Amino acid sequence: MDYKEALNFIHSRPRLRKKPSLDRMTTFLNQLGNPQNDVTGIHIAGTNGKGSTVAFLERLLEKHDLKVGTFASPFIVRFNERIQINRQPISDQDLVELVEKIQPIVEQMDAEAIGGPLEFEIDTAMMFLYFKEHPVDVALIEVGIGGLFDSTNVFTPILSVITNIGWDHMEILGDTIPKIAEQKAGIIKPTIPVVTGSTDPEALKVIQKVASDSGSTLKTFKTDFSISKSTDQQITFKNSDVIWDNLESSLFGEYQLTNLAVALESLTMVSSILKIRLDVNRIKSAVKTTKWAGRMEMVSSQPLVYLDGAHNLPGIEALHQTIQTNWSRQKVYIITAVLDDKLYQPMLNNLVELPNVELTLTNFTGPSKRQAVTPDEINSQLLKEVEYISNWRDAIQLAGSKMQAGDVLIITGSLYFISEVRPFFVK
Repeated sequence: MDYKEALNFIHSRPRLRKKPSLDRMTTFLNQLGNPQNDVTGIHIAGTNGKGSTVAFLERLLEKHDLKVGTFASPFIVRFNERIQINRQPISDQDLVELVEKIQPIVEQMDAEAIGGPLEFEIDTAMMFLYFKEHPVDVALIEVGIGGLFDSTNVFTPILSVITNIGWDHMEILGDTIPKIAEQKAGIIKPTIPVVTGSTDPEALKVIQKVASDSGSTLKTFKTDFSISKSTDQQITFKNSDVIWDNLESSLFGEYQLTNLAVALESLTMVSSILKIRLDVNRIKSAVKTTKWAGRMEMVSSQPLVYLDGAHNLPGIEALHQTIQTNWSRQKVYIITAVLDDKLYQPMLNNLVELPNVELTLTNFTGPSKRQAVTPDEINSQLLKEVEYISNWRDAIQLAGSKMQAGDVLIITGSLYFISEVRPFFVK
């Protein structure tokens, strides 16, 4: 088997089944010797901010001389990015060897009543196997969808993290914030401490109850820890034990402050659990050097161009706030492709209601059978008409020809769209 064949095998697996359950995943891992039991990890769930929080936390722990594994999705450039150790993706050869190891078990399960693993279940199993065979001090394991029935929810972490709760994947997680929060809070394990950046009262009420019922210590944003930014962009983090000031972050966007706060609070808790002596200079260096592709990532300075994977309503609301805070007095061109299984109507209206925004809708090669929304589906319901250019390269060229000094171009929407666009700017 070569690398291409290994990827084809992974991507050929079904993505979803109607009945949510961890039975298939636990059976699969049992056949593999339960590698998850040999992994020391932090479990991260949330509607948005998981990737950025992982990026901050990975850098903070690595700066304190820890070997850190990460499991995240989706990837931006190559599949291998899903599984990394100290920011080095799994090698092609290691990936092939993992697929060769699991393939016979997958085929065996396909023939049984329980059924074979889904695509993300295979990704998850490979991650646990890889971190068992290449031991790390701590693995940062990001939930795929939800939490309670997510394939990653099969191990006991040293810390559970819930970044925030918002509207996304309602067809799977539920049609109310409390229902969605219940799924996210499903990662909370008995007596294992929890950190959350969620401030939605309904969501927080659910998280607090699950944590209390589990006997888990809960640290909440704005109550147990806080973060602020001064007029000269200096950041201060506070909790009951520490005050770290004069921090500088290279990740742009107002919402990144919350993600940073969650990562720093998680660091303080992990340092106690793993007996790490924290160094404020290393913390400052880590925060300043953290990068995360495709999240308010500046890919051109002249003209000013950002990529931002705001793929759901909370992400678009955060982008809206960033534009209001930083670019309220200049023209902002936005090119977006939103998958039509998202809340595209309020997402697009959230952008076009900004008076200084010119929005262009475009298309891209979506994953599987999922399609980007088209003007026929939305123009009659939008607050104002938007332009549609089917080829995103043409859309970028047209926006560039209109831009004047000081204007901003933001390319946003599906993370799959950002993955397709990014190589156009970043070689």
